[in-house]
Amino acid sequence: MTQALSHDDSVGRLPSRARIAELILGSRPSLDTYAGWQHYRTHCDLLVPASVISPKQWSMLPESRQYDYDLYRELTNANLPLQDTPMHDKVGRLIRRRLSGNTRKKNDPTRAGVMISGWGNYGKTASVISAGAVFEDQWLELHSHLNPGAMPGTRDLHAPVVYVSTPVTATPKSLCASILAFFRAQTRKSATLPELVRQVADSLHDHGVKAVILDDISRLRMHRADDQDVLDLIRAVASSGFVRLVGL
Repeated sequence: MTQALSHDDSVGRLPSRARIAELILGSRPSLDTYAGWQHYRTHCDLLVPASVISPKQWSMLPESRQYDYDLYRELTNANLPLQDTPMHDKVGRLIRRRLSGNTRKKNDPTRAGVMISGWGNYGKTASVISAGAVFEDQWLELHSHLNPGAMPGTRDLHAPVVYVSTPVTATPKSLCASILAFFRAQTRKSATLPELVRQVADSLHDHGVKAVILDDISRLRMHRADDQDVLDLIRAVASSGFVRLVGL
């Protein structure tokens, strides 16, 4: 007599129906916010596909679990994990090595950045944010999830990595606003550029930022005066001595 396979034997990592519904219906905060980045960092490896089973094994499942299995496989197939291609591995090692080395510099104010280029949909953003998440995990673990440079008595968010999407028509003010929006910082409409630059510098310092990921930096075109000013602003942030830039 053939014995039906147990749930653990046949489906393996298949979550409960309630958990599957939560994964499908749950919303993810925007990546260019602190909440969105933390959600990505803590959830990027949790969507693990269920074990592959044969049609015969599938037919032995209870009818309700057959539906759960099919639904979860569709969900994970639509959200495939990042592939460890040779280029992805090389880019990841470069970013992690550069960030790790720069955070250990003490006397030299120059911090080398990284520029990642490539065609659209080639996985630049996925590779970079994956490396950034690994770096932040290591940094938080090294310092027991505390900001080593925090002022006593303060309660600023600790954000070792900041992700910013470069505005479509970037200006120095709009880039400053995008960086501050990551922390949901309040800004005055009448604020001057020097005031915004100072607020950005203070925010990066107070939140213990070690790396800023600037996505879609290729939008900058040097024939526009505003874009040249944005590049000057990026250089100023990079030369601040306490933050590293990753552009893609």
